[in-house]
Amino acid sequence: MRKLTAVLLAGALAMSALTGCAGGSKEAPTTAAPQETTKAAAETEAGSVAAVDNSDKTIYVIVKVLGNQYWSVLQAGAEQAGKNLGCKVVVVGTALESDIEGQLTLLQNAVSAQASGIVIAPLDSVSLDAPITEAFNSGIPVVLVDTVIKSENYSAALLTDNVEAGKTAADEMIRRLKDRGISEDEVAQIGIQVGSTGSQTIIDRVKGFNEYWEENAPEKWVVLNDDIKVNEGDISKAVGFCQDLLTTYPDIKGVFGPNNGSTVGFVTGLTEAKRTDVTMVGFDFSAEIETMIRSGEYDVASVVQRQYFMGYDGVKTALDLANGETVAEKAIDTGVALVDINNVDTEEIQGIVNP
Repeated sequence: MRKLTAVLLAGALAMSALTGCAGGSKEAPTTAAPQETTKAAAETEAGSVAAVDNSDKTIYVIVKVLGNQYWSVLQAGAEQAGKNLGCKVVVVGTALESDIEGQLTLLQNAVSAQASGIVIAPLDSVSLDAPITEAFNSGIPVVLVDTVIKSENYSAALLTDNVEAGKTAADEMIRRLKDRGISEDEVAQIGIQVGSTGSQTIIDRVKGFNEYWEENAPEKWVVLNDDIKVNEGDISKAVGFCQDLLTTYPDIKGVFGPNNGSTVGFVTGLTEAKRTDVTMVGFDFSAEIETMIRSGEYDVASVVQRQYFMGYDGVKTALDLANGETVAEKAIDTGVALVDINNVDTEEIQGIVNP
């Protein structure tokens, strides 16, 4: 049996196995759809509570990387919620995914400012667990978005079921390789790079990808789990790692980017090398991957999340909790969708990527 656990992610994936979903299935994974799928619907929903005076409430939203296109969409949702619901929203973030200390400082600042609620996407699921627990225990509602921590010490979480999302990416990769005519008897290598080894989001996506791959891919199609690259959110590193994989592995047939930065690195590296023979499945919808998809020259798809609604509903949930309400469900799966050249301009996809 091929080795499934990457050396770089071994410890983290072991922890993930205690809390993740069950093993892979031979059936293609399904994607969950949230109850609301449009910006207008979210704003209509807000109408029922907009009459409440929330002018004395301040919700801090702590994203991973401020200015990153993925997080900018989440920020837009959070800020729109603030406008609709009449509360103040303060959005802050770090410059790099590796700046865990920086995010810790931002969290401490929010607590010191006596925030009415905190919405946070933890950079590291282990390192941020204790400080988030401390904030939660202080009585401040803490809503996690995109990424969970290792404990249950938070008020609510809005995020993608990342194990299932990883399976969706693996299913798409296998389908595309077969459509390209890659023989099951042909050696095919799949390269991976990640933004961080400490993000539970990334850990779970790689876990889901490997589980589905083991159950469904031909034996000679292997994931390069012994050489997963870690770019720490640095796009220049991500591009360099793409080039390294293309040079080192002559039988590479596909690459998988489980987060936005890694996907951008693969897009840039493949484009610069003009490697139209390599299939890419990534995550999120940056300007770079949109250009690659629309070019029609590359075999590419991306798993897109509904981060606008993570931001909007994250603020709404934190505000509701600050006003003494409770949540019906502690964890809410916001769902994913696959985008490629065939559906990029559909109403459904545009409602997600350009809310």
